[in-house]
Amino acid sequence: MEALQLANPLALLWLAEVGEQCTWSKHAFNQAIKSDVNMKNFVESFNATLGIDRCRPVPTLLEGVRRLTMVRLATRRQVCTEWERGDICPNIIRRLQVISKESRTCKCLLSGEGEFEILDGRSVLPVNLNTQTCVCNAWQLSGLPCKHAMRAMLHSNQDPHKYVGEWYSVARYKLTYANNIKSIPDVEQWPESNLPNIDPPIMKRGIGRSARNRKRDADEQAKGKRSKTVKCSKCKCFGHNAKTCKGGRFDWKGEGNAE
Repeated sequence: MEALQLANPLALLWLAEVGEQCTWSKHAFNQAIKSDVNMKNFVESFNATLGIDRCRPVPTLLEGVRRLTMVRLATRRQVCTEWERGDICPNIIRRLQVISKESRTCKCLLSGEGEFEILDGRSVLPVNLNTQTCVCNAWQLSGLPCKHAMRAMLHSNQDPHKYVGEWYSVARYKLTYANNIKSIPDVEQWPESNLPNIDPPIMKRGIGRSARNRKRDADEQAKGKRSKTVKCSKCKCFGHNAKTCKGGRFDWKGEGNAE
């Protein structure tokens, strides 16, 4: 923070208005939460998943959210039925495999019983398997062994699965999706009520075309579009089709132009 004060005092004031460091800086995150995510990508993903329901009235929007959640819970509950209960989730296993490959660049030195010194380039990071801690704090924040801890586990022939947080276990996953959301009949099946009807609010159409896509940051890359190169069936060249071709049919057998 002192370096930021010297580099850009206005940036420091802006961060002070955002809130405590535990809300935006990883080093101050609560390690009991076991999450190192400090981005809002999941909010953007949820917003995009709603699709056309975002433009509909609130009751219809909530009904779309209910159906989306109902199907997602049921699908994930059905998928995890074949998983072994005593293991960790398959996605976490794949992440451990990636971390294992990343740990190949590190060098491990034995320091004591369950204690190691990891050399990662010019950095020296102590790792303690007994307390499941690493100086980089990545292990404590996410609950998954970092590449330094992984290097120590492989060096001592330890099973990395035993050092993964319980929140990534199959048992916790099944417990998360154990309950389901019940189906709700349509409006025509609802019981009659003597209460007055509530009319929807009057909608005023704004100026210009309504925007459905979210506004992207200035430094964010634009969404890519699928493109296909057109190939002419007459001259076999790219960039135009046979209808707009200005050349004759080319004889690829070496006999010259057919037209």
